Amino acid sequence: MDRDQMRASESDRQVVMERLRQAVEEGRLDVPEYQERIDAAMQAKVYSELDILLADLQQLPPPGFDAAVEPTTVMPAASLSKANQQLRDSADEGSRKWKIAGVAVAIAAVLALIMFAIAPEIFLYIAIGVLVILVLFVVAAVAGLF
Repeated sequence: MDRDQMRASESDRQVVMERLRQAVEEGRLDVPEYQERIDAAMQAKVYSELDILLADLQQLPPPGFDAAVEPTTVMPAASLSKANQQLRDSADEGSRKWKIAGVAVAIAAVLALIMFAIAPEIFLYIAIGVLVILVLFVVAAVAGLF
């Protein structure tokens, strides 16, 4: 079976639609024609139906043709300068601080749940204390103390 009669996949249709979008951006297609071709691409069953949609668009390879994709080269790992190494180390240290903070919050939450299970009235006293402090701050702000 030759390629023209092979069934196209969804990724093949996506490649054609992306190339049609590029053609619109380049000014090769106008918007109504682009919409017609997108609709046809979405309904295409075989490669030949997709090829027709790109036939008059020069410089665009047919669907499924991967020669346009350049292979990526792996850059060799270069040694870091002293400043970059210090930045990386400080970033690692900062992430450790956040991990410690997360563990501390988790421990505090567990302790709060235990306290709530043992003596729920403690939370009432804490809430009243917080409200009193907030009211004092509001009164101080209204009085112009800060």
